[in-house]
Order: sequence, then structure tokens, then C-alpha cells
Amino acid sequence: MSVFYSKILLVCNGKAGRGELETQLLEVTPPLLDICDTLTVHKTKEKGGAEKICRDKAGEYELVVILGGDGTVHEAVNGLARLSLKPKVAILPGGTCNDFARSLNIPMNLRQAVEAITDNPHEKNVDIVKVGDRYFSNFWGTGLVSQTSDNIDTGSKSVLGKLSYYISAFQSIQEPRLLNATVMANGKEYNEEVVMLLAANGRSIGANPLPASIDLEDGLVDIYMVKKTGFPLLKEFFIIRSTGEVSDQSDDIIHIQAPAADIHLEGLEKVDMDGELYEGQHQTLEVLKHHLRLIVGDHK
Repeated sequence: MSVFYSKILLVCNGKAGRGELETQLLEVTPPLLDICDTLTVHKTKEKGGAEKICRDKAGEYELVVILGGDGTVHEAVNGLARLSLKPKVAILPGGTCNDFARSLNIPMNLRQAVEAITDNPHEKNVDIVKVGDRYFSNFWGTGLVSQTSDNIDTGSKSVLGKLSYYISAFQSIQEPRLLNATVMANGKEYNEEVVMLLAANGRSIGANPLPASIDLEDGLVDIYMVKKTGFPLLKEFFIIRSTGEVSDQSDDIIHIQAPAADIHLEGLEKVDMDGELYEGQHQTLEVLKHHLRLIVGDHK
């Protein structure tokens, strides 16, 4: 066996997998048992459960495996990022879009994803972004991106999967609301009326690629201020024919790369972090370079 751990913690969302969690566990636990002395399985029972178990217990393990979707990953990251002694982390896609797993090139096939952990695993020190007392691994957004997330019906998400993101995006795009946003980064101030403000650390939203130039290891967050006239390019963030590229030639989308940024919104707005909704008006983003060590998939 190429790798072996004394203790592995497997954290999974008790409500994840559209009722297929037990089937998923039958698939992933035998190969994980083959590479450790002790495997502890923790099924969360309520919102915040993954964060609590990771904050309280993850430091006792060599490897923490997160089985679930972006919400479970977001919770776990918020528990893990606070630890002084951090374990190695792996993600098994068990949700709707699995955006952070996609950003790490982890296979969407569960068996292949487990093999990425057990057979000659590749590891990287990945950036995490701190926002106040919270953390995000994939993205922070307001305007259309949070409006889209807020419009998603929980029932339709479970039935339609990622299609619900596209439907909601198209519904939202009919009546965009302009936000007055000020971004201070790299000693410069940018004040614009925008339909969306996005800060990306990962490279996927709603299972669609963001610009391939985004780097999870460079110590920088990529901020996009999207003006109303940027709708044709904005759609490329969401729709299925996305190219994964956004032209930096256009004045319709302002692209900023910075290790930290202060963001001021005119009023209290809904903010989406990794698919979870918060509220905010003044947000300080700070990149924690190489903050977590993750097992990643092969680069194509």
C-alpha cells in the first residue's frame, strides 16, 4: 500500500447524497479501512455539525476525509481553518455541484475519487480566504450570485441537481439589481455600480468553470466587478456552454488580484460564501496562503 495512516476521520452529511449516503459509505469505507488502523465515521445530524466535529476533534487525526457537497465542505473548512495543528484533508464529492472538489481536479466518480486518496495521492498546500470570523475555500459573492443562490428552491435542488442553478440564474438575470460597491485592494480604490461582485479562490460555480487563470496556491484572491453592460460575459459564469475564460480586455468586468481586499457595499446585502448565504456590508477578505494541505486529483 502506497500510503498508510494511524487514524482517519470521515465526516459526512447525514442528509447528503439524495438518500444514497449508506450506498456511498459502502463504497468508500472499505478502501479507506485498507490504509489506516482506525477509521472513525461521523455523520452530521444538524447544520454546523461538520464545522463542530472538525474544530473539536480533527486535530487528533492524520487525515480528515469530507464526504458531501459544498455546504459540508464549507462547514468543515471553517472548523479546520481555525486549528493550530491541522490534519491533511481530502474531499469526496457527495453533493449537487461539488465545486471545490472540481477546483481540486478530484474525479466526480466516487470510486475514482477514493482511489485519488488511496493510490499514490497528490497533495497541495491550498489557499483559504478569511472573511471576518468566517472562511471560504471556493468563492465569495454578492449581487446576482447571491440572488441566484437565494432563489434556489431546496426541493428543486435535490430533484434537478445542478440544473436548478441554471434555472435560477436565468430567472435572476431578467431583473438585475445594481449595487454600489467599493473595493480597496493593492493600494487602489474601485467604485462601481455592479450587478455582481465575485471573489474567487476556486475555479467552479454551479458546476461551471470560472477562468482557468485562477490559482489556488498563489496567495491571491481574484475579484470580478461585473457592470450591467457585462451581461454577455457574465452569462459565461453560469451557463452550461461556459468556456471557463473571461476577457480581461473588456471594461465591463474589472478584474483585481490581491492578497487582501476591503469591500464596502452601500447597504446590508446577502452574501454567498461557497453556496451558503450570509449578510454583510463591510467585508474584509484576507488570503491565508497555503493554509490547508489537501489531497488533489491529477491535472489533465
